[in-house]
Amino acid sequence: MVPKFVPVVGIALALGATGIAQSRGRINLEAADCSRINQMFGDYEVGRATQHATVPLAAGTLELRPDANGGVRVEKGSGSAYEITACIAAGARTAAEAQAAADNVQLVIEGNRVKLAGNDRSDRVRSWSVQLIVMAPDGASIDAETSNGPIGVSGVDGKFNLRASNGPISLEGVTGEVNARAANGPISVEGSRGQFDVQTSNGPISVRLEGRRWDGRLDARASNGPLTVSVPSDYQSGVEISSSDHSPWNCRAAACQGGNRDWDERSRTLRIGSDPVVVKLTTVNGPVTVKDR
Repeated sequence: MVPKFVPVVGIALALGATGIAQSRGRINLEAADCSRINQMFGDYEVGRATQHATVPLAAGTLELRPDANGGVRVEKGSGSAYEITACIAAGARTAAEAQAAADNVQLVIEGNRVKLAGNDRSDRVRSWSVQLIVMAPDGASIDAETSNGPIGVSGVDGKFNLRASNGPISLEGVTGEVNARAANGPISVEGSRGQFDVQTSNGPISVRLEGRRWDGRLDARASNGPLTVSVPSDYQSGVEISSSDHSPWNCRAAACQGGNRDWDERSRTLRIGSDPVVVKLTTVNGPVTVKDR
């Protein structure tokens, strides 16, 4: 399970259960069945709607833009197309107003771009959210961007360019090429292979290494956020974990005992496993925790 974090924007996240609780509504993002998503907006009535679309892989890189307060979840699919489900919710003073607002939101496909139209931003509607759930076959190419919402990718092989502002990014069993950036939110990585370039600003990074080796390369950097690493005791790939000189360390893993430490007036570095280094993890102005897998 992925650890729980509370970022500075006041959004509580539970990525291990692929969920998100927002200050203006509660959303549990689980599967392509929207009935499993629980959306609440305080004492306001809630209207819900579901829309579906299919985009062929041949359309090129799938661009996902769920608008503010929206999230993206990518799961392993099959065939030669992306299957997209939009789980729509709106909160308003009356049930009729809430349902009308939800029904008004439209899932729009423009070539390879997925976006939303018709969001009711009037005073009658307290809040709304749209969660995009994508079943993606291996070989997928996805570009996703969210604001105040999560991005989660699980069990898919492909190429992913992910950006989240005030929201988390979760990567579980993802293979291929990943470029992930989060501002004011956490990034979690769990796996054993792929070409990963991961960076947070004002948010934590959690890395859970699987198996005995990393096939490919993993680079993860946290700025103004903690770094947590779970590593098996018999891990063989080269791992380098570093921080600023003033960062506190809590190194509880067995690998810490046999690792090569390099402490000086500017930085702290721990090396585990054998050369070459293929997993490089860094934090600036954040604590470091290393623990057994």
